[in-house]
Amino acid sequence: MLSSANETDSVKRVVLTSSCAAIYGDNADIASMPDKKLTEAVWNTSSSLKHNPYSLSKTLAEKKAWDMAGEQQRWDLVTINPSFILGPGINPNLTGESYSTIIQFGDGTMAAGVPDFRIGVVDVRDVAAAHILAGFTPAAQGRHILSGHDTGFPEMSSILREKFGDSFGFGKSILPKFLVWLVGPMLNPGLTRKTVSRNVGIAFIADHSKSVRELGVSYRPLEETMIDFFQHLVENGRVKPKS
Repeated sequence: MLSSANETDSVKRVVLTSSCAAIYGDNADIASMPDKKLTEAVWNTSSSLKHNPYSLSKTLAEKKAWDMAGEQQRWDLVTINPSFILGPGINPNLTGESYSTIIQFGDGTMAAGVPDFRIGVVDVRDVAAAHILAGFTPAAQGRHILSGHDTGFPEMSSILREKFGDSFGFGKSILPKFLVWLVGPMLNPGLTRKTVSRNVGIAFIADHSKSVRELGVSYRPLEETMIDFFQHLVENGRVKPKS
């Protein structure tokens, strides 16, 4: 894509969808930062092919984009770095981490308890708007953290339970970390004990002030994102009430 930009004289700006995964690997990384929060100045240095390979791929991809941008003078690069993207999509049959996580909140997977994964959440509609703003705001430059809310699985599950009641299999309690560490990898082969140790119960805090100040992003309430997304899944048969 960037090679095509180099070959197209009319291109003056490229807006790249990166990720907060290019900024950090685990919540433990955030805890070790001087201000204990993510900023655009930080890069992910803890991910590898053996631990968080997805995050490594996002880091390498964005770094390569900045290298290519620096090799020419005609177009400038602006990146959007979202946290965990949620919200109603165009295609209700999509797969992916966002869909599977919210489905598991309601299908009974977490009925016995919700792990205290601390994450950042941003609405997909806010991410879309940010891309447009980044493309047409002349003063925009550099990286932009897109994360509306520092939250976690217990709060997210609570929002859904309060709105949709007991018709779905929402968990009411928080699983102890040692239990998530012990049984999590057996229930989900993609979940490692290192991931549990470095993320569960450890705060996620991101500074999104640049996106507000420079792009003019306005973030939706977390409740709106969660309710609209879950309703979208229910209406399309992705999550069904308990029989």
